[in-house]
Amino acid sequence: MMMLDQEPSRERIRGLTEEAERLQRAARVRAVRRARRDARTRAARVRRALLAPTSAGEPYAPGR
Repeated sequence: MMMLDQEPSRERIRGLTEEAERLQRAARVRAVRRARRDARTRAARVRRALLAPTSAGEPYAPGR
């Protein structure tokens, strides 16, 4: 009798863990996409800063 009572509960737990794993995978995909987007944005900003014209035609010199 006890075995019959435990089986449905194990099925529910298995279903919940599968759902949790699916949600974790989706969260990881979103995190990777966000990281890529942030990296592209950072690269574009750096590129813009390095290619920006300087005053009096001087070459870009960091720290000045």
